[in-house]
Amino acid sequence: MNIALLQDGRLLFIMLLAATVSMLTTLNIAARPAAIRTRQVALSLSVSAVFFMFTRFANLFYLPILGTYVDKAVLSGNVDLLYQQIQWVVLGSALGAFFSWLMLPTFTALYERGISGITSRGSMLKMLLGLPSIRGIKALIGCLRSPLELKDWISAPTTNSAEQANTALHTNTVATEQPAALGKTESSAASNISVKFALPWDILCWNVFATAVWTVGALAALHVSASYPSLEATSVLLSGLVNSFAAVAFSLFVDPKAAVITDQAVSGQRPQQHVLAMSFHLGLGNFIGGLFGLLTFPVAIRMISWAVEKLGQAKMNENMWLVIGLNVLVYCLTCTSFSSRISAVMTRSVATALAIYNVFFLITRLTGQVYAPILGAVRDSIVKGESTAAQLLPLFRWVIAGSTMGALLGWLLMPTFVQIFNTAIDALQRRKGSMATLLKDLLNPVHWFSILRCWRAPSNFGVIWKDLHSLPKGFLWANVFVIGVHVIGVLAAIQAGAELTGSLSRTATLLSSVINGVATILASVIVDPTAAKITDEAVSGKRSLHEVETMALLLCIGAVAGTAFSQLLFVPSVKIIVFGAQILGMLF
Repeated sequence: MNIALLQDGRLLFIMLLAATVSMLTTLNIAARPAAIRTRQVALSLSVSAVFFMFTRFANLFYLPILGTYVDKAVLSGNVDLLYQQIQWVVLGSALGAFFSWLMLPTFTALYERGISGITSRGSMLKMLLGLPSIRGIKALIGCLRSPLELKDWISAPTTNSAEQANTALHTNTVATEQPAALGKTESSAASNISVKFALPWDILCWNVFATAVWTVGALAALHVSASYPSLEATSVLLSGLVNSFAAVAFSLFVDPKAAVITDQAVSGQRPQQHVLAMSFHLGLGNFIGGLFGLLTFPVAIRMISWAVEKLGQAKMNENMWLVIGLNVLVYCLTCTSFSSRISAVMTRSVATALAIYNVFFLITRLTGQVYAPILGAVRDSIVKGESTAAQLLPLFRWVIAGSTMGALLGWLLMPTFVQIFNTAIDALQRRKGSMATLLKDLLNPVHWFSILRCWRAPSNFGVIWKDLHSLPKGFLWANVFVIGVHVIGVLAAIQAGAELTGSLSRTATLLSSVINGVATILASVIVDPTAAKITDEAVSGKRSLHEVETMALLLCIGAVAGTAFSQLLFVPSVKIIVFGAQILGMLF
């Protein structure tokens, strides 16, 4: 690595932003210790989305700024220099992960404080508005912890017998009733024998791999776009081809087992110290994975280059119905998040329910990573041909209509999805938290009938109009707007890139975060925390299951309305992205 490149102040600024993205992403790990300490799992994991929100904003800045280096590489033909500059950005991400690992005790305390604030004030928005006060600042300062506390996370006694320590993850018990009583039973049975918790090596290895791949995904795509300037939109949007490998590894091999450990700690089936030890190792693994990203970077470049060449040879604008069909699937599966809330209450396994939902989310993400580059290829072929950017508009209108059809299908399938979640939660816990084993078993035709038995007729869960009064109204309306904005994020960025010329075209495509960032803010601050709070209240007995069913149904109906509303938001969003690209062009 050429250290002389660090004389470039702008590159140092990009490294700082990349470190911030990595730091805040890694610190989501602190949500699990906070979950077992507060016993509000859904709310804890929802609060972690706030940190994810900040990473989206950091990406909004540093990827488009890095895009100016790509433009210079295209003009000068010096792609090797770009490679060296991106290496430093990867190193910045690794350093951010290291800092976040040291700060795990502090951020766990921040999570606990935030959860307490949300519970007392009733919403995350009210809690955040109270932070600028003197009392709020003192509360934040009081959350500071020494990194030396990390040694206590792995050194304290963790279980009452060697056998339990080795087999706790493999329990077949599903904590569906009286979790507090289970905790008391385990506590009374504890002995003086102490054994350290050994986190399964497969979780550690897959976490390192997933982090390495995630670190270089978008950066490799930018590098490839310099090598294929005529296919820049296709190249940039193919970052998902690499990031999808990280999503697969994390959703199948890391998150499900971590969720089972968390649920067992909350229910008392294993000591809380196990979650602390797990978080310690996962945080350290993220730092190691960031460094490993330097080795995976050239591999990611080759993969994306191959995909760009294949898509560049295909006439993707003749296969728009395939894209529309994929969008139907994406938004149908997106609605499964609402069904997971119902199953979480019915089974009392909140973290496991969310982990299984992540598999559905993984499928939607993979599908989205397929159709986004296809849309980019359509844009590139139109720009190269005699057509104009205006001819993209009616095509994209049909893609948006596909999201409405998908949300409507998800609404009709809600009872079926609830039963699928219930069955999957029980099956995952019986398979020792191994999502890979569960999916492998599903390939056996013997188990197909059990899936078919999950079919349920469409239902409104007995929800009537007066049930609406038991729920906050603000987050229901916000959900409509969030979905509407999210639908057109990538589409609007591609359209804006087609309407611009020169270096601003790539910048506009990267600025999809401008639109999706707004959706992330509202979802993280208003929608998800409120839904999580209602879920936790139902698990603890403060609300009824019917109230959660009402919430899930109304959120799903809001998704249908939101996707339809996105038709109105599309053109204004394109104009916002065009304006943002022009501002960045003047600044950098």
